[in-house]
Order: sequence, then C-alpha cells, then structure tokens
Amino acid sequence: MFCRLSPESGYRRFFSPISRSDVFRASILRVDRYDRQAIAAVEGGEIVGVAQYARLPGAKEAILAIVVADAWQRQGLGVRLIAALAERAIEEGIDSFSVEVQGDNFGALRLFKRMAPDARIAFSGAVGEGVIPLQTRSRRAGCLCSPTTLVT
Repeated sequence: MFCRLSPESGYRRFFSPISRSDVFRASILRVDRYDRQAIAAVEGGEIVGVAQYARLPGAKEAILAIVVADAWQRQGLGVRLIAALAERAIEEGIDSFSVEVQGDNFGALRLFKRMAPDARIAFSGAVGEGVIPLQTRSRRAGCLCSPTTLVT
C-alpha cells in the first residue's frame, strides 16, 4: 500500500514525512487484537486502505488512525473502514474514538463530520482534536456496501 500513497497522503496519516516502506509497514502491523487493532480494505489482492485503533489497557477511548490509497479516496471507503473497526472496538469495550486531524485536511474533516455529525473538533494551532462516539454511529454506517473486501 505504501507505493499507492502520495507523499501528502503519508504526511496526513503520520503528521510527518514517511519515506521508508518498512516504517509504514511496522506501524500498520502493530496489533494485538485487543488494545491495538487494524482492518484493511483489499481490492485485487492489494491493500487500498487501513483503519487502526490503539488504546491504553482498559481505556474506553481509543485513538483512531486511517489511511486510504490516493486512487480510493472520496469513495466512501473511509466510512466503511471506520464502521468495521468500530464494531470490533465495541466488542472490546471501547465506546469512542479520539482523532487528531490537520486543519487543512479537508477530506479527513469531511469524514469526521460524516461519522460524528454532532461532534466538534477543537483546534490548537493547525491540529484539531475530536471524538467519535461509537455506539450509534457504527450501527448506521455498518450497512454501507462496496465491492472492496475488508480484512482483519
């Protein structure tokens, strides 16, 4: 998936430039299926998107991170990834995702608003922080359909 991302998309995901695929891969593969989980979207055997969460042991809130290959952005894949990840998170006792987003990342801001229409993002400098409550949102988004396969 690393080669499917523009430098800007990598920067948007990690808040810093990522030039090595091994660093990218290591960040995605850090999962334990409880406090750290990831779900990937696969098309034609290739990963085209990944949503992940990480939390402190026993915490009810987890940090959400998502990246979608440039060619797949603005097609609803982010919504599907977050909805699928939210279902897993709820099973593990998580009730919300916290997010950090760059103020000029308009795609991520639209995605946040779609996932949490009533929530607000508080900005400090160029970075905003917000919370996506999971219980009601995941049920509404979980019915969206797409030909892409989601893999856990």
